[in-house]
Amino acid sequence: AVLRNFDISYIGVCVPQIWIYCIAHRSDGALGEVALGVPLYLALSATMAVVMMLVLRGCVPSLRRLAWPLAVVQGLASVALVVPLLPASPSASIFYAVAAALAGAGVAWLYLQWAPFFASLGAKDVIACVFIAMAVGSALKVPLDMLPAPAAIVLALLPTVSVALARRADAHPVPAGRAPRMFHEVNPTAIPWKILFGVAVYSFAIGAVKGVPVQSDPVPFVALTVVHHGVEIVLAAAMLWWVLVRGRLINFSGLWRAVLLFTAAALFFLPVAGPAAVPWLLLGAGIAQTLVVMLLWAMLADVAHHSTASPLVIFASGWLAYSLPLALGETAGVLLGQLESPAIAVTVLAYVVTVTVVLALNDSAFAQRRIFADLDVAAPVPAVFESLDAGCERLGAECGLTVREVEVLQMLVKGRSKSYIAETLFISENTVRSHSKHIYQKLGVHSKQEVLDLLGLGD
Repeated sequence: AVLRNFDISYIGVCVPQIWIYCIAHRSDGALGEVALGVPLYLALSATMAVVMMLVLRGCVPSLRRLAWPLAVVQGLASVALVVPLLPASPSASIFYAVAAALAGAGVAWLYLQWAPFFASLGAKDVIACVFIAMAVGSALKVPLDMLPAPAAIVLALLPTVSVALARRADAHPVPAGRAPRMFHEVNPTAIPWKILFGVAVYSFAIGAVKGVPVQSDPVPFVALTVVHHGVEIVLAAAMLWWVLVRGRLINFSGLWRAVLLFTAAALFFLPVAGPAAVPWLLLGAGIAQTLVVMLLWAMLADVAHHSTASPLVIFASGWLAYSLPLALGETAGVLLGQLESPAIAVTVLAYVVTVTVVLALNDSAFAQRRIFADLDVAAPVPAVFESLDAGCERLGAECGLTVREVEVLQMLVKGRSKSYIAETLFISENTVRSHSKHIYQKLGVHSKQEVLDLLGLGD
């Protein structure tokens, strides 16, 4: 639906992503990357927490009035952070830290104002918006990375552009295909804590690595930038091709494991790699960090789509799990860098990330299979599906199916996967296979198509 009814505002979430990358990852700014990131991400986290409390108290309408004032403050702070206005001194450092904190509060709301729009989207539309935004944002980061101080003018305008695009997206919603099922009505907040725990550990490790000094050979900045963002564009295109062109599913837990294990491997080899390899290992970790952010955004959108909770609460919880550990990690990294053997600390961080992947994202205990479940459900045809359940009940009565077998049959003929059926009925996949075998035996068929023929739905 996003592609059929495309509007430029649908990918406007790339604007705050461009801003925070170009501000928080500049080593030539007023404070440098690490010293700037700590107050920025701490203020972002505090703002997320405050918004959560205000929304739970019913203050959503009043929050919308903050968008434009915060955008203006954030724009002014952008200029101060990119163009050093004061000579180096303790008072100047305090000034820039305050500017970073104000900017962090602004970007927190830039992110959160997109929450209602993304919560209205189904899984395929979320994938389309998020990864087209990733590709476009990565392409735009290349020239912005290479611009010197004049980039401050562009960065100062981005917050107001983001607000305008978010308002336009809300005014031109994507046509909804069908009302979402409320998977998370028992637990209204529906936060996938196992995943967020993995995100928190990952963010802490990435933040800490920034503060640990590692010897590396110089690499042309242009080459690093082009490769960095070029690979991000390729990954975004691959995700769009996989889901929208091939129509394939996303193994969410498997994808998370792959990203986190890749990061852990890069951190593990960082202390022992030669100076020539260090910049490229750090580059790989940076690319993985971008992918983590986009997957986190897509996951939060999908959870909010199937939850009765406010999208602002869900998105704020998710970003709090990412931004606060990142700030704490950067602070810890500075302290670790003062050790006699900081390389050992990096190796420990790699080990911690690996253990987190094994424990938090073990597939046998992974309970969040409903993430992107919409990709596993065929679009219903109302004229056919209205009588489908009744037809299965009739067929079950005629052929002696049990009540549970009828339930499994109803889901099978609708195209539900065995994992989906198992989770919905709170049974194992082996039990689903056993039920399916018995159903086919009792009906005297060998395929789902033959079942549809018995129901008069062969066409």
